[in-house]
Amino acid sequence: MHVLPHLEELENKHTIQDGLVVIGVHSAKFLSEKSTSNILSALLRYDIKHPVVNDSEALLWQQLQINCWPTFVIVAPNKEFLFTVAGEKSKDLLFEFVEVSLEYFREKKEIQSHSIPLFLEKDKREISPLQFPGKVSVTDRDDLVISNTGNHSILIVTYNGVVKEKIGGVKGYRDGHFQEARFSSPQGTASLGSLIFVADTDNHAIRRIDLVEQRVDTIVGTGCQGYDTEGGKTGTCQEISSPWDLVIGTSPHSEEPDVLYIAMAGSHQIWVYFFKDVTWYKNQQFKAKTCVRFAGSGNEENRNNSYPQKAAFAQPSGLALSPRGNLNMLYIADAESSSVRQISLKDGMVKALVGGERDPRNLFAFGDQDGVGVEARLQHPLGVALVTEGGHLIVADSYNNKIKSVDLKTKVCTTVIGCGLPGNHLSDNHLEVKLNEPGGVCVNQRKQLAYIADTNNHSIKVLSLTAHTLKELPIIFPSATKHQKAPASSESAVIPDRVLEPVSINSRCEVQVELTIQLNGEHLNDEAPNSWKIIVSDPAETPMKTLKGRLKTSYQQTITEFIIPQTNGLTQMSVMLVLQLFICRADDTCTVRTVAIDQPLNIVQSGRQKQCLMFDFDTSQL
Repeated sequence: MHVLPHLEELENKHTIQDGLVVIGVHSAKFLSEKSTSNILSALLRYDIKHPVVNDSEALLWQQLQINCWPTFVIVAPNKEFLFTVAGEKSKDLLFEFVEVSLEYFREKKEIQSHSIPLFLEKDKREISPLQFPGKVSVTDRDDLVISNTGNHSILIVTYNGVVKEKIGGVKGYRDGHFQEARFSSPQGTASLGSLIFVADTDNHAIRRIDLVEQRVDTIVGTGCQGYDTEGGKTGTCQEISSPWDLVIGTSPHSEEPDVLYIAMAGSHQIWVYFFKDVTWYKNQQFKAKTCVRFAGSGNEENRNNSYPQKAAFAQPSGLALSPRGNLNMLYIADAESSSVRQISLKDGMVKALVGGERDPRNLFAFGDQDGVGVEARLQHPLGVALVTEGGHLIVADSYNNKIKSVDLKTKVCTTVIGCGLPGNHLSDNHLEVKLNEPGGVCVNQRKQLAYIADTNNHSIKVLSLTAHTLKELPIIFPSATKHQKAPASSESAVIPDRVLEPVSINSRCEVQVELTIQLNGEHLNDEAPNSWKIIVSDPAETPMKTLKGRLKTSYQQTITEFIIPQTNGLTQMSVMLVLQLFICRADDTCTVRTVAIDQPLNIVQSGRQKQCLMFDFDTSQL
């Protein structure tokens, strides 16, 4: 992940026509990473624009004598092996060698200036309100904060799924008003009053969202990856590396929240950021806005130790904090060691909880096995959340496609959701449920609800801890009048492009929806997922019904029928038609067009009758 921006820069600098072709080779460590469908999800999640080989049995790895990730191999036009360079810090050498090679082979006229046709998988995919959501957290007002990682945005959502704020939506690194702010693959968030802190992972920064001022500011990081493993600088002077999750706590001598704990996946450490002047462990004094290493040597290991700086982690990716009391623990989902670890906040001691291996250098002790302590097996866990103090943790065991529970007293780890197979299937029997690489979990203690960021399914699942039901949270964007300042993106598809004149209709009326598409010299790509969605809602923006389906090849068709629900005295409603169309010109160049048409309804009386709503879509009008 750290070299993907370098590759993208190299591909933008030298095109295929210039003679540079980039091919990725994925040689898996984890069993789940051998799956082509999982690799495809990763390509979409990280917006990789070059072809990738699934080297599932590490054949190319062995033939090319590769011994570490990442490694670059440069091959001449005549297939001659030229050069290999390994490691994250190889950008300058890689760029210099490519420049010299291109110049040399152009002079020898061994490079032809022609293109290679590539059809990106992302252009075949349906657009959804969420794109690879990585993390989810709860505010003190019971709102959800969703890291819409694949869409580079943060969503503030009510408990029933109505979007209150959308911040960002275009990849970049920019502070400013919600309309101007830019993120790059944000992950974990933490809330403190009207402030939300964001681990802006690919920007290697911690950002602060002020809901009152409606602006975003950077509080830590330079926007570029850093290699400092000690820290101690303040604010944007301190470089950091791939922050992945956040949680807010208190320093040893404080009763008020004054510390932001950071899972620094890129440097394999836990860092802290101080909101105010604090007295830290061993009476160390730190000024406000200081960001410094708390635990972890920087080595990638599963090493526990009484001294936090001598311990070692392996891509820590999830954090949970127990309230101050007898436990006073920080829990860590340590992804590459496939374990859950804990740090005592009384003395800084780092200890094992479940998973992993007693040998601190063995990072291949993964699997899928319920058990006690180190006998349990996880596979690349990314999220943890405390269900009850001193009771249980829940763990997003991402590559096992499961949610597991850990008893903090007995260290018993058991599967609570998921059959282990990737998919998107809900069931009353939670062990038959199919998830797809869940990346984050959180718990609303007051409402006794657990939320799961089901990353590769582009959805948030909601588990009732009392009723034991599991549902999918609908993501509903309100009307344009309430969200007209939102920047355009795939998520704004439910903001209407056209509002029709109201029509009168009866409550409990049977409605048939017909659609006519006029493309004016263009045509639909029949191989693409052309689709429709109907949202029936009342003026309070609460969804009553959502229907969806694929469009047929016919440009005039009845797409659905439904019954207007009993409206309980309401006199106005709305039916919104959302179309996602893959439209091609005569030269077969295609674009994705998402259009929403809003049909207001006046409810005139109760009774039952049949009525037809007809929508016309004409590309010349948009």
